[in-house]
Amino acid sequence: MSGIALFVPDQDMYAQAENLIKNLKNNHISLLKLIHTEDATTEARNAIVDGINIIIARGRQAVEIKNNTNVTVTNIIVTAQELGLLIMKAKSLINKDHITIGLFGWGDMFCDTTYFEQLYNITLKRYILSDNEEWRNIILKSTGDQLDVIIGGKSVLECASQIGIPGIYLAGTGESLEVAIRSAESLYHMAEIEKHNYAQFSTVLDSSSNGIIKLSASGKLLIMNRIMEGIIGQDAKQLIGMSVGQLFTEISYDKIVDVLDGTSDNFSTLLTYHGQELVLIVEPIVVEKKIEGAIMSFNRLRRLNVADKETMSKQFLNGYVAHATFDDISKNMKGLRHVIERAKLYALSSSPMLVEALSGPELDIITQGIHNYGMRKNGPFIMINMAGMTEDQQIKALFGNTETKESGALLNADHGTLVIQSIDKLSLPIQYNFIKALRTRRLAPDNNPSSFKVFDTRIIACTAKNLMELRKNFLFRSDLYFTLNSLRLRISNLKDRPEDVAYLLTTYIKQYMQQYARYHVLSARAKKILLEYPWEGNSIQLQSFCERMILTAQSRNITEEYVHSLLTELYHSSSSIYEEPTVAKTKEEELAEKRVDPMYELIYKTLKKYNGSRKLVAKELQISTTTLWRKMKKYGLTDIY
Repeated sequence: MSGIALFVPDQDMYAQAENLIKNLKNNHISLLKLIHTEDATTEARNAIVDGINIIIARGRQAVEIKNNTNVTVTNIIVTAQELGLLIMKAKSLINKDHITIGLFGWGDMFCDTTYFEQLYNITLKRYILSDNEEWRNIILKSTGDQLDVIIGGKSVLECASQIGIPGIYLAGTGESLEVAIRSAESLYHMAEIEKHNYAQFSTVLDSSSNGIIKLSASGKLLIMNRIMEGIIGQDAKQLIGMSVGQLFTEISYDKIVDVLDGTSDNFSTLLTYHGQELVLIVEPIVVEKKIEGAIMSFNRLRRLNVADKETMSKQFLNGYVAHATFDDISKNMKGLRHVIERAKLYALSSSPMLVEALSGPELDIITQGIHNYGMRKNGPFIMINMAGMTEDQQIKALFGNTETKESGALLNADHGTLVIQSIDKLSLPIQYNFIKALRTRRLAPDNNPSSFKVFDTRIIACTAKNLMELRKNFLFRSDLYFTLNSLRLRISNLKDRPEDVAYLLTTYIKQYMQQYARYHVLSARAKKILLEYPWEGNSIQLQSFCERMILTAQSRNITEEYVHSLLTELYHSSSSIYEEPTVAKTKEEELAEKRVDPMYELIYKTLKKYNGSRKLVAKELQISTTTLWRKMKKYGLTDIY
């Protein structure tokens, strides 16, 4: 048996239902039964076991079935016409011009009665019964409402007789039954369509070579295919309804939320789950411009399997191993978050890419992270720098030495990654040979066609120069520029990442205080100078400065004057040990020297900010106006402001 069950509370409704079912063509009512309210839950559960998926019921019976089963329930709702007839019957029962009627029912079993009082010249009070133990009290308490008549079911009328109020049984004409049956048929039809769609969708899912998960709009698991069950190692039934953030703690849940709320069009990343390396793609499900969920596709990553034990050992001995990962960059480095996300995407590709950055720890970690995050993790990782090399040295470094028969970096990094720093230093002839090798994936060190060697090396080119400008000046080949530039990653200088400066400053000071067993407090003004200083050497310069500052600080409180003098000593004064002849300097030269001073920059910018108001500048710098005037005089600023 399958389809729709119709439960009715009395013989009259049973006869009406039987007649309707005979006259309704192609209906799916498999079971019609007159039941007692106390048996409603048991009868419903028996029907569900027999395959019923929709039940039509009225009043308390419908409420009982809803509360105790998961089946779809269609309420028999008393129509306006049926209720109007009952009201007319009540008015004929009580010999009064205006009567008060109490309408008692369970759940949503009545139509809208907003204008009934005006239509029938009555006072209508509706009472919704809900709790098995309290519903009788609701009827008993209604005596205070001066009811003339009560309309309700069998149990309600039994209570009404106890309190001496006339009652009218909630009988129908068959109209409410017909409406309920048609509503249930619509639900049945929709369920059948959904069943067919789900069967087709499941077939597609199970035939996919990827693990697939369907998410709800709230991020909960709805459907999972067999491949995904194998990846997770659990039955889908145990996981349906779970939040995806609970299941995959390795994934940034915020990124999935961005897809579900429309902030992001999609999301992709690599992750390691239970020892399996997976490529994840998340796409939203959009219906009529509204996001109703998302599809997560997991593809098992098959890295290039070229590193047997002997090869791996050789790579390790030669130093061809990338040790760093993206996890080595602190999550507190907010200025690099978008760079890391982009780098993870580029790691999925094997195409050449360009990194624009100054040399430093961030560049090293990110290039090694790309290698270790991508498909070439098992291959070699080689880093070379073209700066300071002659053209002959560049040829040998990249392509090999024909005299000694030594291979160059392009071949040594086969099936792995080659990082070329200072790519802008390549001479034009070598640029030509390099782009030719990238296109053909072949090398002939001695220009002999018979000695061609095929290689598969991923190139990460790095530069601190503007390659577009070099290209315009015919110093960099266009074909090489466009080959590299499509996957471009820019690591901003530290001075452009103030949040990272603040984090690193705190980290390095703490590190060196622990290392040298010191304790110092950086004053607010000293900290401000360091935060605003243009660290041209990026984190290397900042770290070195912090070590020197902590190591040589003579007092617990690190002041503005100490920081200022140390910056001047390290970066703005000559470090020569040889005395040079003293040459008289012009006033302009003296002023130019002073303007290199970071204190000059600080005072000058603040004066400019407040249009020369010394009072406001002194307040901003937390110094007296007299001290400000002295410093302005020292730096030659009194003539300007």
